[in-house]
Amino acid sequence: MKKEDCKTQDSHMLEYSERLLESFLSHGANYKLLQKALDNPTERNKKEVNNAFKEHCKKVKVIKYTSNLIHFYSIDYDKRINRYKNNSLLILDNPVSYGDSSNSIVGKDLIESTTHKDFDSIYGFTLKDQVGNECLISALEKITSKQLQILELIYLNGLSLQEISSLFKTSPQNISNQHRKALKRLKEILRNQ
Repeated sequence: MKKEDCKTQDSHMLEYSERLLESFLSHGANYKLLQKALDNPTERNKKEVNNAFKEHCKKVKVIKYTSNLIHFYSIDYDKRINRYKNNSLLILDNPVSYGDSSNSIVGKDLIESTTHKDFDSIYGFTLKDQVGNECLISALEKITSKQLQILELIYLNGLSLQEISSLFKTSPQNISNQHRKALKRLKEILRNQ
């Protein structure tokens, strides 16, 4: 070992010892024990200070160990998460082949856009075809066609009010009002039957 390394190591040990002693004396009871031992230097008083210092050192070691454990565990956790993310990349530019290699397409071409849905491709099945109750079918015939279309788009196709409003080229609030009015009208019709 070089002489400079020994000096550096000694300075670190001295600094550590000073901090350890400072933390020991920062507790009022320990400071009183030391003061008592300095005022009356009996074997018993010296032993009490030594025992208190040993207990303090044990606590410091446990805290240091726990702190290091948490520190290195968090580093390891981050490494595991990053490794998982790097191994589970979603690569949309990779080719997806069906059958022969001449018909391959990339993954991003398979993702459908939810913003550019055409009304005719969405609007297919009707509520009347899905309902078996004759009273409800006759009630559905008594609401406006636009209200019926809105109900079908919401309940059969699972579209949001925002998506339906873009199909009808109106505001989501208007679609919400039409939806509410349709349900209210259906309720009135069914009560009166």
